[in-house]
Amino acid sequence: MFYNRRHWGGYSIREREQPKARKFVENPDLPTPEVMTSLLNLHFTYVHPFAPVFVWSKFLKRLQTRDYSPSFLFLLNSIFALASRFSDDVSLRTDPTKPETVGLHFMEKAKAILDTIYDAPDMYCVGGLVLLSYQQMGTGGGYRAWMFIGISIRMAQHLGLNRDCMKLNPHMPALDREERNRIWWTCFVADRLVSASFGRPQGINEHDVDATYPEGIDEENIQLQYRLDNATSLLTGPSPHSEKNFVYLASLTRIMGRVMVSLYSPLSKATLPNSLMTSPAPLEQLDKELTDWLLTLPPHLQFRSVQQESGTFVCTLHMTFYATLILLHRPYSHQTPHNPKDWSISLSICTSAANNTIEMASNLMRTSDDHRDVPRLQCLLHSAVFIFFTAGIVHITNCTSTDPVLATSAKLRTVETLRCLSVIENVWMTGKFCGNNIKNLLKSRNIELPCSTEGITFV
Repeated sequence: MFYNRRHWGGYSIREREQPKARKFVENPDLPTPEVMTSLLNLHFTYVHPFAPVFVWSKFLKRLQTRDYSPSFLFLLNSIFALASRFSDDVSLRTDPTKPETVGLHFMEKAKAILDTIYDAPDMYCVGGLVLLSYQQMGTGGGYRAWMFIGISIRMAQHLGLNRDCMKLNPHMPALDREERNRIWWTCFVADRLVSASFGRPQGINEHDVDATYPEGIDEENIQLQYRLDNATSLLTGPSPHSEKNFVYLASLTRIMGRVMVSLYSPLSKATLPNSLMTSPAPLEQLDKELTDWLLTLPPHLQFRSVQQESGTFVCTLHMTFYATLILLHRPYSHQTPHNPKDWSISLSICTSAANNTIEMASNLMRTSDDHRDVPRLQCLLHSAVFIFFTAGIVHITNCTSTDPVLATSAKLRTVETLRCLSVIENVWMTGKFCGNNIKNLLKSRNIELPCSTEGITFV
């Protein structure tokens, strides 16, 4: 083997004592304790449930002892850059008059640190890169998001995070195993979501992965709240069950990845001429996997109706499920010579999934967040834009249906999709791009909506 134990997590990899990296330790240039507290709490509320890139007890000890290694500073600035998207503090903008500049200072600082630690990656590097990818994904930096997630995958595989920790080192401490598994599956989820959003190849081959899911464990009697020196507010820490809930998102994105490989890769049977319905096995197998996933959800993650006021994580989880269902059935939803009978079933499934998605999104748009005086729709991560656009494509297709009831309903839901994208644009500017794309598709197909979209601007 060309790889020794160091490459597979046998030894701890520390940053080399390079002057370019050490200067950040000597001058961390962190925000005030009050701003740090605010941004970390935003991270715990809106990001950590979808990207648990650390174990709270280990992270807290670093803060308490001010053990600011270059890679930990990189992670902190990546956290601040992404969490800033959910802050109304104009002081976090490089230009107070331009909301899109919020958090750019932290982004540039993280990139500067990253340039000095490429040669000695550790788990903080991997976690920070995933967060930077998310931040760039929704702010118009799609190419950088794609590159950041690619680098994070290579670093994670270099560290052996894709492997079962007990096979690498049976004596590895439980919290170290937990941290490695959290970071790996966060990287995996990001790879699947970013690849599906761009329609590009996935960076992780599932056959190379035997890492186990995180268990959501931490030190017993861990301090759940902490006050940074000179701060008036308390750090609240992550929700006790967020990592266990995250496992269901990870397992769902595994199915999403299989859908993309089976139906959308260049050499998949579904994309080859005259082969769409000659081999329905991928559709049947993957549909069963999605059904099984839905049936195994615990009660607190199930979605009954919009009247239940389900949490943001639950709504996002189910909207991601519906997006995956649409991706699975969309290739089978058009009548062709090779698909003469069953296309209406897949079309009905796509339509139902798209309707449910926009119904959830509309409810989030009309209700306020518990922590901030904004619509709950503005508290979602960037993947919501991809989800809404995926549902919107189904509605646009149905706008031209010969069934007048279906066409009328689809036009109304297209208007609602545009409204949702317009609202979420205040946080993720990619909502503007997707909204404009939907408008262009409507124009190219000569589809007139029953309600004016003039008030729905994507500038």
